[in-house]
Amino acid sequence: MQMRSQMFAMRTLKTGFTTVRDAGNSGKEMYALRDAINKGWVDGPCIVAAGGLGISGGHADISGMSPELIAYHDDKNKTICDGLYDCHRATRHAIKYGADLIKITSTGGVLTDRETGTGQQMETDELREVVLAAQRMVRKVASHAHQEDGIIAALEAGVDSIEHGTYAGPRSHRLFRKAGAYLVPTLLAGDTVVQMAKNTDILTDAQKAKAIQVGNDMQGNFAKAVAAGVKIAFGTDSGVSRHGENARETVLMHQAGMDNMSILQSATVNAADLIDMSDAIGTLEVGKQADIVATDGSPLENIEELLDVNFVMKGGKVFVNKSPADTELL
Repeated sequence: MQMRSQMFAMRTLKTGFTTVRDAGNSGKEMYALRDAINKGWVDGPCIVAAGGLGISGGHADISGMSPELIAYHDDKNKTICDGLYDCHRATRHAIKYGADLIKITSTGGVLTDRETGTGQQMETDELREVVLAAQRMVRKVASHAHQEDGIIAALEAGVDSIEHGTYAGPRSHRLFRKAGAYLVPTLLAGDTVVQMAKNTDILTDAQKAKAIQVGNDMQGNFAKAVAAGVKIAFGTDSGVSRHGENARETVLMHQAGMDNMSILQSATVNAADLIDMSDAIGTLEVGKQADIVATDGSPLENIEELLDVNFVMKGGKVFVNKSPADTELL
């Protein structure tokens, strides 16, 4: 598993992503890969790794297995929590073992193998307790959320970002702007699950129904959030989509009506701000980390240039150099 993670890390780096936020994985493996990259033992993008929390039976919990296997995983999963005290404990537990940030699931999700919908699941007081515990330990909180009730609950609890935000509406748009929170749209995940539902037998009937509805609704609602002035940070939910295809998100954002400059800013300036790394990355300035991506043509004119980058440098080390006649620096 660890070797496969390293392979995916290199695939991601070579397609131009020099820093990534991993918002849903096995903490034990991801923290190890993050630390190995930081120490120079292996190559890969800088990883900001989340510790994931959820409620019993919710989107982050184990499903689709026999009761015996579920019981086995329940005994080992210390970040599934119920009630105020337990959610406070689970947050501290995740940070103790190496979480750079906390990821919560305030609503149901598409790939949960149960017909539990995509509305709010974590109670508002549980969400607030997680945010409080994380802030005490100087950690940000990201919340998976689809339906607006869960988006509003998470924003009112004080989260720093909403992942997906599929059904955000005028009320949550106002809360986004008031709080300064980011929306991470993950349009690529929505597109991917629609294709999976229509063209494969990978998903169960419960998953297919949610995938088609949510996936088809993502782009239109994302466009409304952009028009409402919500801050956008780039994110793909890779792992649902294929690693290395991350740049396809930019094409979907463009198709939804976002201008190319804003797309580039969402993946550089805004993303760096969201993960508190603006002092090191996000812009090309003296004293910052030498992370540079270049394309043959200008992505301001054609966003699809990002699908095949010609040059990738991370921290002054070159990983891709196709040596085209002319390149456009990002």
